[in-house]
Amino acid sequence: MNTALAGRVAIVTGASAGIGRAYALALAGAGATVVAAARTLGPSDTEPPARHTLNEVVKAGEGLPGRIYAYVCDMEVETDIIRMIGEAVVNFGRIDVLVNNAAVMGGFPIDAGCEVWDRVMRTNVRGPYLAIRHAMPYMIAQRSGSIVNITAGAGSLDFVPKPSGTSGSLLFYAVSKAALNRLSVFMAEELKPHGIAVNALSPGMVLTDTAAAARPEARAAGTHKPATPEALGPALLFLAQQSAQSFTGHILHADEFQRTWP
Repeated sequence: MNTALAGRVAIVTGASAGIGRAYALALAGAGATVVAAARTLGPSDTEPPARHTLNEVVKAGEGLPGRIYAYVCDMEVETDIIRMIGEAVVNFGRIDVLVNNAAVMGGFPIDAGCEVWDRVMRTNVRGPYLAIRHAMPYMIAQRSGSIVNITAGAGSLDFVPKPSGTSGSLLFYAVSKAALNRLSVFMAEELKPHGIAVNALSPGMVLTDTAAAARPEARAAGTHKPATPEALGPALLFLAQQSAQSFTGHILHADEFQRTWP
């Protein structure tokens, strides 16, 4: 039984489905107490719990070494973030791991306008910044912690964009993830004196429901890895155990774990 994170408290945003759900389960599987944050709690009187809800994730985590707790939080709303982090500290005494996973995904027409642009940036860049801003005082007081910002290959300078098709352009998403990469590198330097690691992790091509809806051919092609803790967890669990002294300031791809890094 893996209990490498026993006694540690982890926050995962966007934890009700897909990649965030897999990360929450992986952390609990390693013994962590997990604050699973998302907008959708779901009804408590359905069996089995409704998909894409926090209640379903909590149910799925029963029997793991760690325990998952549901916290309703909209990452576009700063007061929600402050409340979620504050309640986590009151209830569990500390924050050891912060996984900034919540994001607006998908393609949009390049002329979608400022309303869409602002929503993507609020969720994908401002949300992680605010979560770090409000969690870091507790990590600084501990002189320890690991922050993992979930990025994407589209945010890399090496990513070659393709003409937008029926699923829209990745422009907004790519710009937001490029900004998240820079946030990660700068925050790593800012928080290094306090012992806090900050890294960005791209999980690669994952067969979430969102990805399957945007690219129906992906399910049959077998090019995407499943959104399971077994497939996605190892790279994240390594980063969750790091400090500024051991491993920080990196932009990483999960497919390269144990090949080109650590």
